[in-house]
Amino acid sequence: MITILQKKQARLKPYLEKNGIEAYRLYNPNDGTWPIAIDVYLDCAVISFFGQLKGLSFKDLEAEVKKAVPVKYFFYKDRTKENLECPGSLPKELDIRENGHLFHCNLSDYLDTGLFLDHRETRKWIQSLSAGKTVLNTFAYTGSFSVYAAAGGAEKTYSVDLSKTYCDWIRKNLVMNNLSEEKNWIYKMDTMEFFSYAARKNLQFDIIIIDPPTFSKNKGKSFSVLKDHPALINAALPLLTPTGFILFSTNRKEFWLKETHLNKCRVEEKKDTYPIDFGGAFPHMCYIISR
Repeated sequence: MITILQKKQARLKPYLEKNGIEAYRLYNPNDGTWPIAIDVYLDCAVISFFGQLKGLSFKDLEAEVKKAVPVKYFFYKDRTKENLECPGSLPKELDIRENGHLFHCNLSDYLDTGLFLDHRETRKWIQSLSAGKTVLNTFAYTGSFSVYAAAGGAEKTYSVDLSKTYCDWIRKNLVMNNLSEEKNWIYKMDTMEFFSYAARKNLQFDIIIIDPPTFSKNKGKSFSVLKDHPALINAALPLLTPTGFILFSTNRKEFWLKETHLNKCRVEEKKDTYPIDFGGAFPHMCYIISR
């Protein structure tokens, strides 16, 4: 019998080969009855748990995956608050290709791997609009939006992240893609602090990417995307060029944009940003915001 994973892999194969994609989602929690996501990175599978897996052992699960993809290594992520007992994983880092770009990924040491697969099409869209533009990537994580923008001919990119680890990771991704640091600047800063800095320096941006975490803490202050997104957007709006826009995104399912709390602007929800490997399942929301 052909399994659901084999069917999904067969459907995805032309898309993956055409676009040179080496990391993708093989299984969504809503693809069947398993409360898991399965992401494939070359010959590795990263399995994220959103609940207890009942009636199927880890060995059986790995066997099911291997029927669809020649996977050699498995990595497990507990995304519940239950401290599930998952098998340990050996250290694993690798570089993967996506739409002609290279990205360094770490499958074993963090909850996330270094590349958010659900934003693959969003990154490609940003690349198509970046020629000759100045692009600001806030909460930049490992800089994948910056890589796409720079490869698309951006005049300059600014990547902002509070973590030294991620700033170093951004630098590595830029170097791997032969993108000059002279035109692609990296700032180890809090995003709101950078907005204040940019205002003092009279910096203007054609594209501002804001993809914040759901929740974070810094210097004793907490951030919640549900509560604090209007302050972020309002601080970014004056930094836009007259024809510029903000791409605001979140993966918080309960999110609703508080338009009445925003300064004067135009808001449009962008709905064509889900890659086909996510099969229509909710990975994020995107909004285009302009002055």
